[in-house]
Amino acid sequence: MTPRAAALALSLSLAGCATAGGPFVCPAHGGPPWRDVASPHFLLRTDLGDDAAAALLARLERLRAAVLSALFDDAPAAEGGVEVVAFRSDAEYRPFAPPGVAAYYLRSAGGPPRIVLSGELLTDQRAMLAHELTHHLVAAVFQRQPRWLAEGLATQMESLADQGEGAEVAVGAPPPARLARVRQSGHQVPVRELLAWDGTGGIERALDAYATSWLLTHFLAYRHPAPFADLQRRLAGGEPPDAAWAAAFPAWAPAAPNGLEGLDASLATYAQAEVQTRFREVRSAWRGAPSVRPIPPAEVHAIRLSLWAIGPDKGAAALRAEVAETLAEDPGHPLALQQLAALDRTDPLPLARAAVAAHLADARAWTFLATALRGPGAAAEREAAYRRAAELAEGNAAALHNLAVELLDQGRSGEALPVARRAASLAPWSPPVLDGFAAVLADLGRCREAIPVEQRAIDVLPERGGDAARAALAARLARWEAQCRPRP
Repeated sequence: MTPRAAALALSLSLAGCATAGGPFVCPAHGGPPWRDVASPHFLLRTDLGDDAAAALLARLERLRAAVLSALFDDAPAAEGGVEVVAFRSDAEYRPFAPPGVAAYYLRSAGGPPRIVLSGELLTDQRAMLAHELTHHLVAAVFQRQPRWLAEGLATQMESLADQGEGAEVAVGAPPPARLARVRQSGHQVPVRELLAWDGTGGIERALDAYATSWLLTHFLAYRHPAPFADLQRRLAGGEPPDAAWAAAFPAWAPAAPNGLEGLDASLATYAQAEVQTRFREVRSAWRGAPSVRPIPPAEVHAIRLSLWAIGPDKGAAALRAEVAETLAEDPGHPLALQQLAALDRTDPLPLARAAVAAHLADARAWTFLATALRGPGAAAEREAAYRRAAELAEGNAAALHNLAVELLDQGRSGEALPVARRAASLAPWSPPVLDGFAAVLADLGRCREAIPVEQRAIDVLPERGGDAARAALAARLARWEAQCRPRP
């Protein structure tokens, strides 16, 4: 068995105010109303006006259709939706964003992937959306996905951001900043280094790696399409990236004399040449009427609380004020009560029970209760709470992951297996969900199946996922590899 994993917070359709340093005024105090505006592939959560929200949703659907058309001849099976939080202004957005970031994408947790931005949808934001939608759309296609390929494909789609509403899109047009960078002396990353890139390293080297990943992916797609397709088929089937590369490109295998060095020279020449493009017809984007639902004022605060730790430090007093305002609107709000217990360092169980009593149909309340029930003596009630959360949050990978980890912790990995497998199928981009699935497989003695799942968890760990998280995943992988190693 494995050490108990922390329960993942659920990302659901959540839905006198704290300002957190910005001009925010909540709906209960005269601020603009917030609403959920939904299309087939996006749930937009915003305080934009009706026309601006509808226009943003249409742009998102169009961009998704363009990326999908550029990537695939035949679209893959339908993937889960994406949640988008769009603040009305940049001033409202900034307290909940890393410095200098125009928009960001959260895909590590088990709930729906979440994009956060201000509602202006400027060029940089659209490029980021195209990049991250690519990650989302290909996540379930490749069983193994080396970082250079993942980022090369995603970076290649950035140029779709400014191609308008025509019937076709140009695939392969270089993102100007990426092309300019890779053309500068000293910024092309050697392929030998790029193939081993795991996302670590400083920001400047990461920018070089992104640009070179775009260059390598473009070069392979346009100059060597058949072996590049073979590489992708092998990775989709789960072959280790090193072996797949050597089989698809034997002349450029790392062990081949001067093979990778010759590829470096070819890439340097290719970077200075005119960049090729192809045109692809865009599949019809959705053009229906969105469904609209008001978000209660307390849930507006919940959105802000769910993003609180991502932006600059706003101080404990601001957090306490936000929690207090949430509880003034809804005294039993589960997220606010959970934050209150952490702020006061008190036993969370009474507050969790109060949250469940007030919100019997809210999976967040049951998850809060489960995390507050500690120790072996509470195992039965804890399991029941996780089960209820999974029932209420149908299709939410975080809820399934939490239940699977609880069953694993109780030594019931056989029961946990279908739950963990389903969670991984719903969130193939989530390191903790994949890690949980691998842990269940390993506990059943199926380490040969656990190893590629754990490798995939490392593949999708964000660059800023943290050294501790990366080390923990690597340690478990090493342990399972040792278990599978034949004894002498």
